[in-house]
Order: sequence, then C-alpha cells, then structure tokens
Amino acid sequence: MKVKEVMTAGTIKSCNSETKLANAAKMMKDDNLGALPVVDKEKKVVGIITDRDICLSLASKNGKTSEEITVKEILSKGKIHTINAEDELEDVLREMRMSRIGRLPVTDKDGRLKGMISVNNLLSRAITKNEAIGELNAKDENLAKTIKALFDRNNTKAKTGVSATA
Repeated sequence: MKVKEVMTAGTIKSCNSETKLANAAKMMKDDNLGALPVVDKEKKVVGIITDRDICLSLASKNGKTSEEITVKEILSKGKIHTINAEDELEDVLREMRMSRIGRLPVTDKDGRLKGMISVNNLLSRAITKNEAIGELNAKDENLAKTIKALFDRNNTKAKTGVSATA
C-alpha cells in the first residue's frame, strides 16, 4: 500500500524557521497537532518541530520567552526525515522505527510538503479498514514493531530496529 493512501493531505499546517515558538504552539493547540513541518519559501521541508521540542526548549530557555525564540533556534540540525507519497507503507514503518519518530512529513520528488503521516494514521487505517499494515513476522516491517521501537526509548536495540520481543 502506498503512503498517499493513508497520509493526511490537503491543507497541512506548517511553519517556517522564523516562526516564534509561541505561534507554533498556538497552531498546534488550535488544530490539535503534535508536530508541524517546517518549510522554506518554496514549501520544501527543512525540518519538523514537535510539542516536545517546544517544551524542552522552554525548560532550558535561558531567560528567553516563547515570543522571543524562533523555530530555527531549536530545529534539529540532523537529518531531515521525510517520506515520499509514492513510497510503500513498509518504508514508513522502517523509517519511523529506525529513527524512532512517530510522524513524517510527506513530500513530492522535489521535497515539497504534500502531507503528513503518523503512527495514528496507520493505526486508524488498520482499525477502521481492518487492514494489515505489515505482516507480523521476523523479517517484515510491521506496525507492532514500529510502535514498540517508538515507545521503548531505553532499549538500545530499538535504535537498530532489532528487538527480542517484537
């Protein structure tokens, strides 16, 4: 199954690197979002900011308020994790599990934002459509292994995608 069949598309809320954390937090609250993709002027994804990122940055704010701190000040400098709308769900599961992230911006071939896909999208699809999202065996990608890796933060094996119980 393709990412485009499960992702949230249409009008996707996003911010840019100059957005103040207070504004990003308000967008998340108003639309009940846990993350916002960060895009440049061409709508190319340059990162993602989560509610957790905001909380942790404010906890160590060094005297700055959420009205003073910009998204670029707390944006991760590491690899930008995205997925293409034409990719398979197994690719999503693998990327989420290996990177231990629960949401991915969906991009076109030029890196422009087209949607979002989350563990919630995958769970909803599996439950409402009664569809298998990956087979549950040792070699295939699957939802159960991905969820376990996301929430098993103290397990160093989760970083590699290998788990004795999944």
